[in-house]
Amino acid sequence: MRLYVQPVRDIFQTNAYFYINEENNHGCLIDPGEQSHLLNQIITAHQWTIDEILLTHGHFDHTGAVDDLTKSLDIPFYIHTRGVEYLQDDELNLSKRNQRHINITESPDLLQGGDKLTLKNTNLTFDIIYTPGHSFDSVTYFDRQNKIAFVGDVLYNDGPGIWQFPGGDRKQLKDTINQKIEALPNETQFFVGHTGPMNMQQVHQSMLQF
Repeated sequence: MRLYVQPVRDIFQTNAYFYINEENNHGCLIDPGEQSHLLNQIITAHQWTIDEILLTHGHFDHTGAVDDLTKSLDIPFYIHTRGVEYLQDDELNLSKRNQRHINITESPDLLQGGDKLTLKNTNLTFDIIYTPGHSFDSVTYFDRQNKIAFVGDVLYNDGPGIWQFPGGDRKQLKDTINQKIEALPNETQFFVGHTGPMNMQQVHQSMLQF
C-alpha cells in the first residue's frame, strides 16, 4: 500500500488521503472534504480505481466532496453510525456557520467501534476504533499491518484536537487519546485532518496540553 496526501480547500484546508495498492491500482479515499473535480482528475491521471470512501467524522470540511464522488465513481462511503446525525444537520456539521449548506443525500454504510473493514481488491483490513471527543462520531482507521492510523481531527497541529464545537467534549477527547490512541503500537504513524503526521512521541507530548 502507498499513501498519497492531497490537501483540498474550501473554507479550511483539509488533508484528503488516497491509500492505494500499487500492484493493481485499487484503493480508498479518506476524508474528501472539497474539490471533487480535482480529486477526480487525480484519480483519472493515476488510473486508480477507488472502491470506497472512508470518513473519520461528519464535519463539512471532511465530507464536502462526498456526494459528487460517490455519484461519479458509483462507490459506497463509510462513517460511524452516529455520523448520520452530522451528515443531515448543517448546524452540527458546521457548514451553516461557515455560510455553506452541506447535507449528504447519499446513504452511508455504517461502522461501529470494534468493527473490521476489509477494502475491496487490496487485501487490507482496517480496525475501526471509536475515538470521540472532537465529535461524537469520530473514528480512527487503523492499518495494523503497516502501523498507520487515520485519526481525523482527534489530533491537530502536534497536539490534541479541538473540542469546542457542538458534539465535542474535552474529557472525552482526553480519554480517547489516553486510552485508545496511546494504546496503539509505539511505531504507529498518525495521519491527521489538517496538519502533518504525528508519531507516538508527539502524541505523548500532546497530552501535556490538556
